Amino acid sequence: MQQSASIIDTLSEGYRAIHRRPAALLLVFAFNLALLLTAPVSFAPLFDRFDGFLTRLAGASTETSGDAQSQMSALLAELGQTDLRQALALMNVMPRFIVPRFAPGALATNGADAVITIASVPAAALTFVLINLIVFPIGVLFLTLVGAAVRGEPAWQRDLWRAMVRIGAAVIGVMAILVAAFVLIGLPFAFVAALLMAVNDVLGVLAFSLILVVMIWVQIYVGFANEAIVMSRMGPLRALRASFELVRRNLWGVVGFLLLSLLITRGTEVIWEMLGTSMIGGVAAALGSAYIGVGLAAARMAFYRERVRRLSEQQAIRPGAAP
Repeated sequence: MQQSASIIDTLSEGYRAIHRRPAALLLVFAFNLALLLTAPVSFAPLFDRFDGFLTRLAGASTETSGDAQSQMSALLAELGQTDLRQALALMNVMPRFIVPRFAPGALATNGADAVITIASVPAAALTFVLINLIVFPIGVLFLTLVGAAVRGEPAWQRDLWRAMVRIGAAVIGVMAILVAAFVLIGLPFAFVAALLMAVNDVLGVLAFSLILVVMIWVQIYVGFANEAIVMSRMGPLRALRASFELVRRNLWGVVGFLLLSLLITRGTEVIWEMLGTSMIGGVAAALGSAYIGVGLAAARMAFYRERVRRLSEQQAIRPGAAP
């Protein structure tokens, strides 16, 4: 058996891959610049109407409900002054760009000159669809380029579009399976938790906390499905199964890798927030965020490939068999 790579070796391999093939880095950098330079999207009128509806619904409320209504109004006001483009991009598979401009309530403090304001539910639904229709193909191209970089292949191959269609269809399949599982399993449990909350606050909080913990572990176990699609060329069901098996057999290694990645991401976000207060700093933050995010994405694929190789070797060498 070959010597197993450590987590640090895997991270280094990911960043070496994007140094050799910087196409994915340039793509994410261009996307971050587009987010930085284009107009933000606000749902302020919708949130104001919803706040008014809740106020009328509350009517003659008690002091406690009045406090709750005040907190809800403050939350809706803050959301109304928030750029929702990244929040609406649920099909985004690229690293997210975090700067002060995207923070809750930032539109009020930054005084953005041009804001796209959405004032109706149909317009909000159309905005959601358009954002995801734009983001998802770019994200599929990103996955394709990162996979080629980790494998050491040329970025722009003759069958690039065919690979993108295959990867995109598989990623949509994984998303559809997870959404269906959430609707069939998650929503009933959430309904039960809401009933418990109505009966007893402590039981309700415990139930919702349990649901949150389960969701985190599900996310961990299925989190390498995209890597399985790109690196092993699997369909959605096989990719979910491969991700589950990889995490099940390498749980602590996966947890260590994810914690280190989270530490790097959250630590550098502080730097991007400090730089993002000016235009020049924002451009530097866009480049730095792209570099860190793309390197970690490449490291995830290298981690997946290394652990799959290790599992294959362990299965090939059994007790009593020739080494």
